[in-house]
Amino acid sequence: MTKKSHITLDDFWPYQVVVLADQISRHTLSVVKAQADLNLSQWRVLAAVAEQPGRTAADVTAITPMDKTIVSRAVSSLIESGLISKISDASDKRRSSLSATQAGQDIYAKVAAHLNAALMDNTDNATTPQDFTQMLKTYSEKMRQL
Repeated sequence: MTKKSHITLDDFWPYQVVVLADQISRHTLSVVKAQADLNLSQWRVLAAVAEQPGRTAADVTAITPMDKTIVSRAVSSLIESGLISKISDASDKRRSSLSATQAGQDIYAKVAAHLNAALMDNTDNATTPQDFTQMLKTYSEKMRQL
């Protein structure tokens, strides 16, 4: 088997994934801005906390593509706007668990419904969103191993 000495971007799946991720981020930002007046980092934090109450800021950093400073700023702004709450750990005051407030849950549900309708509904394709997600996870695991 010979290796190609160039990349054709239209056929190079890593490049196409980057393009797709950018398109998804742009669409998500437009929905989040219109529906909740949040930025993308605030949405990612809210979604992570609404999905699993009790997550810490470190947990959110670990599961989102954001560094801890951005997560910290987003957490602070979401607390200030009343969309999430923070409860200090009794055994370690440096750790706090985060939960979405009712207002945060309401916004999360509204935005999630819009995003699910636009991105997860599958009416014209033989590959289901779940199949596609599994394929992405397989490639992601391969990349972790490199």
